[in-house]
Amino acid sequence: MVHYERYICIIDPLHYNNLWMHRSFPLALLIVWMPPLLFASLPAFGWNNWTGPHWNSCCERMPKLSPLSNCSTNGTTCCSYRRVFSNAFIYLEVYGLVLPAILIIAGMTGRVLCITRGQLKDICRLHRAGERGSQASNREQRMNLRYTRCVVAVSLTFLACWVPYLIYMHVCIAFLIIDTKWSSTTHIVLSCTGIGSMAVVPLVLGLANRQYTEPAYKLLQKLRDRWRRTQEPEEDFI
Repeated sequence: MVHYERYICIIDPLHYNNLWMHRSFPLALLIVWMPPLLFASLPAFGWNNWTGPHWNSCCERMPKLSPLSNCSTNGTTCCSYRRVFSNAFIYLEVYGLVLPAILIIAGMTGRVLCITRGQLKDICRLHRAGERGSQASNREQRMNLRYTRCVVAVSLTFLACWVPYLIYMHVCIAFLIIDTKWSSTTHIVLSCTGIGSMAVVPLVLGLANRQYTEPAYKLLQKLRDRWRRTQEPEEDFI
């Protein structure tokens, strides 16, 4: 939703303040949160493998195992996530929801960078026409340098935040397809790296948006001014 808002701000800035998400913010939150919550609740509503063959007897024989652990009876894996999440559910989540959303975000970001590059070229062309010179001025160089920094920041953010998560998802899918066990250490490292890198995305978007940072900055400035006012009487008394 944040990427879409930025995309509309660049593509159609005249209608940015009239966006439906600004007019009805609770509806925007509902649209963002309800579909994932409903999809995540599907196993609880019956889309699961809870009644698999020999699973109940397997778990009854090994009561000390965690519900997320694996035990085997006659070659059948039980007491694991497979009882809750079916393969179709996992495939739909990865290739039907998460991966298309990431590709859409990458497409919108690339489109915004292309439009910004075109606008920058137009500004430089008008600037040169006004100064009647063919050499790039210091202002043009600063604008080009700022655009280059923006491209580098966006690329590094995508590589550092989304690529590890994509690798983690596909490694999990690969192990799911070949149906082999893998070490818990490898799983812990991949899951922490992948999910942790994805969790950084909202923080990066928030720090890069002045609409989010300015209120926090004003609040910190008020607290600092109040603290200074409380310290002034003590200094005068001393």
